[in-house]
Amino acid sequence: MNKRSLLAAALSLLLAGCTTGADGTGRPPTPAPNPAPRPAQAHTMSGTVRNSAGQPVAGATVFAGHTVYFNTNVLAKTGADGTYRLSVREPAGSWYAGGTVEASLDGQRYTFDLLPSSSEPFPGAQGAVRDFTWRLTGERPDGQKIGATVTVYADFFDPGLLDWLPDIELTLTPTGPRIDGSPGVEVRGRIEQTPDGQEGLEDIALGRYAISARYAPAGGPSQTLQIRRRNQGEFAPTVASRFVQRGSGQIMEVEVSRQP
Repeated sequence: MNKRSLLAAALSLLLAGCTTGADGTGRPPTPAPNPAPRPAQAHTMSGTVRNSAGQPVAGATVFAGHTVYFNTNVLAKTGADGTYRLSVREPAGSWYAGGTVEASLDGQRYTFDLLPSSSEPFPGAQGAVRDFTWRLTGERPDGQKIGATVTVYADFFDPGLLDWLPDIELTLTPTGPRIDGSPGVEVRGRIEQTPDGQEGLEDIALGRYAISARYAPAGGPSQTLQIRRRNQGEFAPTVASRFVQRGSGQIMEVEVSRQP
């Protein structure tokens, strides 16, 4: 046997011993390498929309907006694999990328802004690849929070409760999955002033929760509060979440009380 044949035989044995997952060793399969960056194509914007877990999002709306001509947009919908492709040939000039996805929870329809891989404009003649992510929490490019907000109001018939608001803590216990199908996670935090000037808890992943409240001053005893949707129903130890769409975000207003 010549040297070339010996080398081929040795390589064959080496490869046979390097199989993954199914070789009976219990070792996990070797992760697939990250795909190489896709080159941009002239007069085209393309990419993929995924959720926070990296899964493709079908039916999302992606647009390219012209930077000069007002309200000049090209739209596309993502396919089952989360990909899209649209033409930016006309009118000539530069474009920016944006997108939204709609989803329902308990009969309520919500719209979420997608985060582009780059918010920089690009020349239409050059084209661009713009991937998007559907996130439920985090920060937008403008610094605002992505997640939903629970705003807190004091019982109208207990004006002294207003002084307690800075020391109120909310707990959101999940009662189901998030709107994107991911498992619910408990959220707990002290309320703070939101950008609209109201006390509340921001950046909550939209989902199903049982919400409770307590007065928890630093260094002092805590006290459980009653809670309800603002101006709706009776006060109780917990209230089921029910967010509504407001602008590009989601919000729920609750009211707390010291009454038994």
